[in-house]
Amino acid sequence: MTATPVPMLRAINGGRGRAPTTSELRRAFHMGDTDAFGQLARPHLDTLFTLCLRLTKNRTEAEDLTQESLVKVMRLHSRYDPARSFRPWLLKISVNLCRDRMRTVWWKRVLPFSSPHGDTKPSPEELASGNRNDQLVRHALSELPPMYREALALFHLQDLPYKEMEQITGVAIPALKQRVRRGSVMLRNKVAELYPELVPARIHPQ
Repeated sequence: MTATPVPMLRAINGGRGRAPTTSELRRAFHMGDTDAFGQLARPHLDTLFTLCLRLTKNRTEAEDLTQESLVKVMRLHSRYDPARSFRPWLLKISVNLCRDRMRTVWWKRVLPFSSPHGDTKPSPEELASGNRNDQLVRHALSELPPMYREALALFHLQDLPYKEMEQITGVAIPALKQRVRRGSVMLRNKVAELYPELVPARIHPQ
């Protein structure tokens, strides 16, 4: 991300010519410093895109939502609390955008299992683009109800702790644990239904 420095970051770190601390970057971003925003967001861009991709199951949509998330985060800089971690705040905004998009009919039409021919399995091209088993598990995941899909994506695929999941989703930890447990069972059942030859060893109930 290309960003233009503004005086706020230099003023906050005292203009001492050293790399700013995380606390200084957070404070500068809160004040609207685009350079600080770039430095805070850059380490999380891959995670942000992957999260959008896991939730939407569509690469083009994930790219759009990633950019939309970054624009919205910068626009809401004054609402950010510099005393809190930047990553959960960034991902929470992204999850909310994905939720909004997932509620629309348009979003449902671009899901892999919503083809006009009723083919619920990924195409050969999609399977060849990555690890076959991972593709099949992700496709089965896309057929789960949104709240379970979201919980499993954050917990199993993003490896986020429950505390961070709570910050991102606004759902209490006990409810998140229940969603992960139920969602894991639902996922295994869906995989067994669609692909009985595949054993999802990396998905276990909690």
